[in-house]
Amino acid sequence: MSDDKERGGLKGLADKAQDMVGGMVGMASASTAGSHNTEAFIANACMGDLYEVEAGRLAMQRARSDDVRMFGEMMVEHHTTAMHQMRSALRSREVTDALPGAAPTMELDDRRAGMLKHLQDAPDDDFDKMYLDQQRMAHQETVALHKGYAEHGDNPQLRSVALGGLPMVERHLKALGRIGVH
Repeated sequence: MSDDKERGGLKGLADKAQDMVGGMVGMASASTAGSHNTEAFIANACMGDLYEVEAGRLAMQRARSDDVRMFGEMMVEHHTTAMHQMRSALRSREVTDALPGAAPTMELDDRRAGMLKHLQDAPDDDFDKMYLDQQRMAHQETVALHKGYAEHGDNPQLRSVALGGLPMVERHLKALGRIGVH
């Protein structure tokens, strides 16, 4: 094996490990602070949607599998809609009275930005699998976030957003289970 190929393989393994650890941290955060704290819910839901849209755009460009490319297209469409729903909720009187100045987060945190960087840097042969692995982790995190806030959140309007978005994210997880990559 050449040194370049070996370094690339090691980098891929390191990126995957970093994504997995980040996914565990994200799940823990979604299950605790994000499920009770309104500001944390808003920030994590917005960053999750933003990550999904950006990763989906990469999949539309780079995926080798038609199924992966179509899933990426669906992520762009569905999570753009989710971002619009959050923005609408944040403009509602029920939210603005309780949280003056609440605004959607429009930047990714370091963890999600790192995941996108790993996708950008992935060799073509590894892209589809890496994308799908990240999607499973991200959607599991989003399910935990939305379920937790729907059950424990303190803002009724945002609890409704969380509850309304949950079936979509659960459908995405089921769709991921049907996509195979070789």
